[in-house]
Amino acid sequence: MVGLFESAYYPGLLFLIGSWYTKDELGKRSNIFQAATAGGTLLSGVLQAGVHTTLNGKQGMPGWRWIFIIDAVISIPVAVGAFFFIPVLPWSIKPNWIFHQCDIDLARRRVSSLGRVGPAKNGLGKKALWNVISTWHIWIFTATYCLYIFSQNPQQSMSFWLKYSTDPVYSIEQINYYPSGIWLTQIVSALAFAWISDHLLQGRRWPPLVFVALWHALDCALLAGLPVYADNRATRWAPGCTEIIGGSSEKRGIVMATFNSIAFSFNAWLPLLLFKQTDQPAVRSGNIAASVASSVQAGFIILILYLSTRDGSVLPSAQELEEDQSAVPSLTGEEKTEGGGPPSRGEWDGKGKV
Repeated sequence: MVGLFESAYYPGLLFLIGSWYTKDELGKRSNIFQAATAGGTLLSGVLQAGVHTTLNGKQGMPGWRWIFIIDAVISIPVAVGAFFFIPVLPWSIKPNWIFHQCDIDLARRRVSSLGRVGPAKNGLGKKALWNVISTWHIWIFTATYCLYIFSQNPQQSMSFWLKYSTDPVYSIEQINYYPSGIWLTQIVSALAFAWISDHLLQGRRWPPLVFVALWHALDCALLAGLPVYADNRATRWAPGCTEIIGGSSEKRGIVMATFNSIAFSFNAWLPLLLFKQTDQPAVRSGNIAASVASSVQAGFIILILYLSTRDGSVLPSAQELEEDQSAVPSLTGEEKTEGGGPPSRGEWDGKGKV
């Protein structure tokens, strides 16, 4: 039930982020969301350790039951807040207590300048669905994301390394605390690569993606080849998708939902075969498979780059947009809008920035 109700949140929010931000902003915004996801996982480990220390056995309930109660207490206000604060798409939003008409006009100009369009009437008809399944986007993005999600499975082994260690012996609290470093590293690297991609690489996404995939392949290969103990006993896609398929909101939404759902569907059963708990923490076969998956993933990223370049669907760089400012009318704070709202809070400068 938890998976059923949360399944639409991740692809839906990434779709929404891709509908509001320009190419120069998309990498940072998407990775801030991704970093927040890692932050939630980091917090979970700390929370579990704290609950086991202070609440385990309280009111006759084990610690894991208290975790569900605390999760509910956190989730309910977040859900209520999201209902009021998360906007709809810029093409359909109406003036409200957050967005004035001038803000909405500015948002539409920004995304329209990049060829991104909103949902069309009857946009999910037979022709649109055929456009989705007859092009490469849904197949290649789905395969790449499946490989990415599967290749993350070695991260879970660290808890088993600590659990089965005999010298030293780690407490339950330490087993929950120490793996938090994985997620802290992910937060820092996600934000760093986002800024590098948006600024130093001028919006190019593939170099950091390929680098991380190959680095991860090397990590998994080392995990598979090196012994864990003396007796060797078994004791991170959305910005590129948004930019490439920006010309159709329907297609973009279907592709993002598809690769997310299929990737996690495969990851629901495949780790049961390759990352068995009885094989932890060595899981040699699983680490080999993850290393291969990361290597193949890098190849798919190069393929996406080739196909998107061939199709001419790679968006212009910040420099190209700057050279073609005349294509986008300026909306300044002095212009009045039909909605009679206050002056715009910023100016469109032709580079996707306000």
